[in-house]
Amino acid sequence: MDVLLKDNQSWAHYDTSHFPDVKVTLGKKIRNEEDFQNFLNDWESLYAKNKNFTLHFDTTQVGGVSMKYCFKMRRFIRSIKEKYPKLLEKSFIKTESRWVRFLLSIIFFLEKPVAPVHVYSGSFDEYNNVTTYHP
Repeated sequence: MDVLLKDNQSWAHYDTSHFPDVKVTLGKKIRNEEDFQNFLNDWESLYAKNKNFTLHFDTTQVGGVSMKYCFKMRRFIRSIKEKYPKLLEKSFIKTESRWVRFLLSIIFFLEKPVAPVHVYSGSFDEYNNVTTYHP
């Protein structure tokens, strides 16, 4: 079993125990730049497996994230496109927050995603209020 889980203080918790399905649970608040950088580093480390994978983000606990992280995500997405083969097949982002949806729309306006991204509300089985962003 291969699980990347950070301590409870980290903003992002990666669970790779069901790889190629990777569950990423995001906390309420990004504490500092290091917290966000750890989130990006852990994401990038998934490419070391050199196998296709799918990301399942749970953002239901995310609070007031600063818009500055939109620009950091744009740079990260761009660097992933330049550095790695297309191993990320798709992403699912669960959110109940209009603010998170707004931030995602900004990110994907600035930079197209690496793979299709499905943003939804409710349970994964119900898959309500879906917005899809395409590469």
